[in-house]
This record gives sequence, structure tokens and C-alpha cells, in this order.
Amino acid sequence: MKLIKTVIAILIVSMMAPIALPAVAVSLWDDNSSLFSDRKAGRVGDLLMVKVSEKFSDTDEGKTSSSKDTDEDIKAGFGILSFLKAFGFGSSSQMSGSTKVSRTKKMDMLVSCIVTEVLPNGNMVIQGERSMLSGAERMNVTYSGVVSPRDVAHNNVVDSSRVANSEVIVNGKGIISRTQRPGIISQVLQAIF
Repeated sequence: MKLIKTVIAILIVSMMAPIALPAVAVSLWDDNSSLFSDRKAGRVGDLLMVKVSEKFSDTDEGKTSSSKDTDEDIKAGFGILSFLKAFGFGSSSQMSGSTKVSRTKKMDMLVSCIVTEVLPNGNMVIQGERSMLSGAERMNVTYSGVVSPRDVAHNNVVDSSRVANSEVIVNGKGIISRTQRPGIISQVLQAIF
């Protein structure tokens, strides 16, 4: 009797199993993968490295000069003004000035960026930040731009010269940044004059 109950239970369970659990097939093959290379960034949330190699050099120069000479001579008076004696006066003024400002900036670094948006044409909007601390000086670098998937190398690195609408913002806090800013008195005097 026990054997018959066991066989009936097994038959009932085996007949109910296909009805209760639908079969799901999961493939081990990923159509987006390649046997020969790593997957390149191309979707929102993917990471890529931007090799920032920027050099900026600028020189502004201005020169101004101005001069003015005045020489006046008044003759002796006549008629009712005959008491005036001849006299003359002259003046001269000169002004010249020159200014020159030269700036050179160079930046070489790698910044990890996240794909924040994929445009309809496949180009990727990227954004990344990097923070560095050296002694008491903190430097924050924010990088953003638009990258074509064709310009991304096999190792997910793109050169900054291949990034469109690129924007690099560098902010520093610390001793060096404080010494490069003019003091409060200089700032007040520059605001007034």
C-alpha cells in the first residue's frame, strides 16, 4: 500500500511540473560581445578614459602713447587794450603706457568618464571628475564633452583632441591658490579704481 501511494504521488508531481513551471531558455552567447576584443563603451553608464593632453599659451600686449603740445602767443594790445604787454604761454603733456600678460598652461592626465547620454547618431555625452590632494593643496578637475564611438580605442581610451565640445574646469584650494589671489586691500582698491 505504501508503494502504491508513493508511485501515485510521483506520477501526480511529474504531470504537474510542466504545467507549473514554464521552460526558460538562457543562452550563454552574448550577441554584443566579441571573441577578439573587449567591449567598447557605447551605452549609458559605461566607463571610458579620456587622455587629457592640453597646452594653452596666450600673450596679450597693448601699447598706448599720446602727446599734446600747446604754444600760444598774445601780441601787445592796441586801442583801449594798449596797456597789455605782449606775453605768451605754452604747455606740453605726454602719456604712454604698455601692458603685457603672458599665460601658459599645460595639463597631462587621465580622467575616468561615465557615458551620461547616447545621442541618436550614436555619439556619447561623457562627464568625469578627478580630485587630487598634494600636501595642503587640493585640485579638482571636471571634464565633459561628446565622443564618437569610432574615436574610442580598443582599451576604452580616447584622446582629448578627439572630444567635441570638451570642457575642462580646474579648481584649486590651498596655499598655492591663496597666494595667487590678490589680498583684500588690493581687491578693494581695484574695485574702486
